[in-house]
Amino acid sequence: MKARIFVLAAAMICAVSMNAQTGAQTNSNDTLRMDTSMFRIAEVTVEAQSVIQKVDKQVLLPNREQRKASHDGMSLLQNLQIPRIVVNPADNTVKTLANQDVQLRINGIEASNSEVMAINPKDVIRIEYHDQPGVRYNGAAAVINYIVKHRDTGGNLMLNASNGVTMPGWGEYHLSGKVNFGKSSFSLLTHYSPRDIYWTRTNAETYNFSTGTIENREVGEPTRFKGNPVNLGLTYNWTNGEKNRVQIALRDNMLFMPHSKTNRDSYLYQGTDSFAIHDHESTQSISPSLDIYYEHNLPDDNHLYFDLVGTYINSSNDRRFEQLPLGETVADTTDVTSRVRGNKYSLIGEAIYEKDWENIALTVGVRHNQQWVENTYLGSASATVNMTTAETYAFAEGQFRLRRLSAAVGIGAMHTYIEQAGQKQSNWVARPQLTLSYDFGKGVFWKYKGYVSGYQPSLSAMSDVAQQIDKYQIRQGNPNLKPVMFVANEMQLSWQSKHVNLNLWANYSYDHKPIMDETFEQLIDGQSYAVRTYANHRGFHRLQVAPSVQVRVLQNKLIFTVAPFANYYVSLGNSYTHKHFNPGVRASFMGMYNGWQFFGEVTTRYNNLWGETLEYGEFYHHIGLGYNADKWGFRAMLMNPFSVKGYSIETKDLSSLAPNTQHAEMRDFRQMLILNFHCNLDFGSRASTRENKRINNEDKESGILSGTK
Repeated sequence: MKARIFVLAAAMICAVSMNAQTGAQTNSNDTLRMDTSMFRIAEVTVEAQSVIQKVDKQVLLPNREQRKASHDGMSLLQNLQIPRIVVNPADNTVKTLANQDVQLRINGIEASNSEVMAINPKDVIRIEYHDQPGVRYNGAAAVINYIVKHRDTGGNLMLNASNGVTMPGWGEYHLSGKVNFGKSSFSLLTHYSPRDIYWTRTNAETYNFSTGTIENREVGEPTRFKGNPVNLGLTYNWTNGEKNRVQIALRDNMLFMPHSKTNRDSYLYQGTDSFAIHDHESTQSISPSLDIYYEHNLPDDNHLYFDLVGTYINSSNDRRFEQLPLGETVADTTDVTSRVRGNKYSLIGEAIYEKDWENIALTVGVRHNQQWVENTYLGSASATVNMTTAETYAFAEGQFRLRRLSAAVGIGAMHTYIEQAGQKQSNWVARPQLTLSYDFGKGVFWKYKGYVSGYQPSLSAMSDVAQQIDKYQIRQGNPNLKPVMFVANEMQLSWQSKHVNLNLWANYSYDHKPIMDETFEQLIDGQSYAVRTYANHRGFHRLQVAPSVQVRVLQNKLIFTVAPFANYYVSLGNSYTHKHFNPGVRASFMGMYNGWQFFGEVTTRYNNLWGETLEYGEFYHHIGLGYNADKWGFRAMLMNPFSVKGYSIETKDLSSLAPNTQHAEMRDFRQMLILNFHCNLDFGSRASTRENKRINNEDKESGILSGTK
């Protein structure tokens, strides 16, 4: 009800504002000026597609139909239909075809999905797609950077509201506004994503203990999942022409989840015995942050960028697991409770220097992340975890071009420091990177990227605490985990013509001493438990191949894409070896004409093996139709229209001691109708192509060890 009142009130504001704007001027016909200093290295222009190929990225220029059919930055990205980039129109998430997270940026600043949704498509000058990101992006799989105009006057008001008609508990609501005056601008946004739906979970477990084998079969009942995440942002920008810029942003990401997604009510059958299972968890957190950014541009294409972010995360987690006997023959009751209260402080600073010459570019920078964590565990397990971590990363990268060959050579070094309960760790990881590209002419382009990287353990995995999960399992952290070295080789071969794009992407990567799950038996008071923890294991191999075919007809108004994929994983544990082969395909179409848009997509399961955990990805499909006028629009989308069983996910634990299969499904997610209304109002008349901040950092991990199953 609150969400519907919010949408109705915002829609009334939009209607009143549109009636009051009959004399307002817009900037839809502004001339777009390309900054040539940004495109000197390795430019290969394919004019029919408005694509500029560079050694580490593609520069995309949206056409008239794509802009007209878009109502925000996320829908514009969907309409571009970039190969290897998957935009989910239901929840506005962006991933690569390899199911990796995509780093989103606005004028170089790392941005959230909510901030991208606040972009007016009319203000987008270009989109830079970093398909092989350089060393400054800290190992990102792909980067999407929106280059937008800076307006000197006027402002913008945007509403975007989606609601599940057949599933009223599902919604996406976005409201943002921006006011510009001279060198300054203020922007405010709020994003609300309520979920109030029901999952049904089925589990099959086997425990091969030394004291005997236990087999459990669990049949679930529909169990409520309710979450109310809210994102808020207030930003002030000051721009002094092309000389220097200041941005101060205050953000807060809040989560109120009285019913966790992992909750379950079910019946457990163990031989002739039966039990009722109640597993309920609630979580809430707030994470305010202050981001201060400064940019200084010197003569002769010299640039300095500084960013400082302070974040506080306060979180709480309460869980109760009950296994209650049914019948008179069993009197064994299990009751596990846990309460976690967490406080985390972090300070992230980054400084970058850039210099451009005619055919050479240089980037040098340093980034430091300092974190302080205090988590208190109460209930069945009682402990206090205090941890201090630090990560320093220094890097330098040079780009140059020699005729048809372009190259980028990067060097970097990462130092990590961890202190917990008097124990200290200090480690160095070298991070070199080489990127090559060659233009064969006639639209044929080849790229290669090889690099060595590293990552340190998550705070939750290192927590020196053990939590009981249920009657048979314990989740335990490992404070002795070491940082991991990561090696990858990536290759692309593409051909672009006026109507057809062909792309072949392949990747091989290897994690040396990766941090993966481990399960061992432990006797406590004569009872056996399966302790699930983490350890540095032997290695992990990953081979991925993803070709794609894209056909564009009717002046890019109709786009068809077919992208098969194949993944092969080899997980080398200290006491286990697991392999998995996963073929699949993604197919989509997009049509745009005079503001109308129709689209559809089908994606098979993209599975992921890590350690002894095999996760089966989502199998889903959707079709949709929408219309976008100058200031308003609507869209109707049907999720899984041809599904019989609805939406499901599955996870398998492959350990020899305690293998299990967890299956969860949501039957209401079949033939789910989603209606969207959006309103985008501009006021003011002048715009320029000045760009805002180039770097940004944000801290989101609370560091709490999860006690869920």
